[in-house]
Amino acid sequence: MSIKNLIGYQVLDSRGRPTVAVTLTMSDGSVHTARVPSGASTGAHEAKELRDTDSKLAEKFYGGKSVYQAVENINSKIAPRLKGHRPIPLATDGILVELDHTPDHHILGANALLAVSLAVAKAAAHTAELSLARFFQPEGKLLIPMPMVNILSGGAHANRTMDIQDVLVLPNGATSFAEALSWIVAIRELAASKGAKSGAITHLIADEGGLGIAFPTIDHALEFVTECINGVGLSPEKDVSLAIDVASTQFFDGTNYNLAALNKKFSSGEFITFISKLVSEHPVLSIEDPFAEDDWRSWTQFMSMAPSKLQVLGDDLFTTNLARLQRGIDEKSANAILIKANQNGLVTSTQKVLNTAQANNFKTVVSARSGETEDSWLADLATGWRASQIKVGSTHGADRTAKWNRLLELEATENCEFAKPF
Repeated sequence: MSIKNLIGYQVLDSRGRPTVAVTLTMSDGSVHTARVPSGASTGAHEAKELRDTDSKLAEKFYGGKSVYQAVENINSKIAPRLKGHRPIPLATDGILVELDHTPDHHILGANALLAVSLAVAKAAAHTAELSLARFFQPEGKLLIPMPMVNILSGGAHANRTMDIQDVLVLPNGATSFAEALSWIVAIRELAASKGAKSGAITHLIADEGGLGIAFPTIDHALEFVTECINGVGLSPEKDVSLAIDVASTQFFDGTNYNLAALNKKFSSGEFITFISKLVSEHPVLSIEDPFAEDDWRSWTQFMSMAPSKLQVLGDDLFTTNLARLQRGIDEKSANAILIKANQNGLVTSTQKVLNTAQANNFKTVVSARSGETEDSWLADLATGWRASQIKVGSTHGADRTAKWNRLLELEATENCEFAKPF
């Protein structure tokens, strides 16, 4: 079977902003569609999505953020090269690199390339008569990743209701994905109830479905979620632990870390002490981006003193970039990496970054973005790549539940085991 047709077009993400979709038709008549996400809290070293800002194609009703250039690149430059080819991900991604050889894919747009790369991967799985997860792991038990789920959101995701971006939970004591998700739903709903009783607005949710409840300090936010874990009859640390996404690049000015809610400035050394105190005083099992994306010294210093059980997770630090990951491995800057396909731009090179991390004993967390779609390919990639965790957002919104429901489907229908990374 070969690629008969490939069409790119503009659709909307979960924030109502334009993003790229591709529909690929095979010679057997099967149709395969892929939609790509878009981030709000983006690292400087990510692959570049192409938008129409300041171009003749810029759509005024989308504030110039339309993606017609990326779509045109798919239809006029990529599609003609792929028609008639077999859907082979590695070969396809090689052609895409030929068409845009820049490291950050700024010529054709990482959003254009990823949409095509994903559609081809879906078509390849169909050709092999396998699920997308099984296509990447044809034999043995699939590994369903442990969910890391937003309860509270702040930062760029919730109008700065907290200095940090998210407080999340990790169901490290669960024995199945279904059990893990049921625990998380209970915690999230109790958090909404407690927040409403305290007078907070809880019917409006952040970009990723978390609750945008304002807290005077980060400690108060962590204590609140810990109370919710206890409140549903589960044990903090033993059953469910906390995770923090600090997203510190957002409030680092090159010299100091500026926490607006606390009205305090911290030097790098002072912020290491601050983060260490948070981790030691609360049941925190994972911390993401505790330091800014280029503050490598602080990362390494913190790792030298962090508890051995603590997952120190790099997102902006690594941006799913092989060279930056290798530096982190060499300098012992972290022990886990967040994997975001649209930070990289291609399915196979994203997988290469993940495989390199796993080979160096890094935990791997496959992640969605704040601007998502109802597409569920992320669940299949995380499972087929044997990632230890998956980070999708909260449990509200079809863009989020699509991924959770796909993982429930995989657990029910495939030969699987549940990841126990901690």
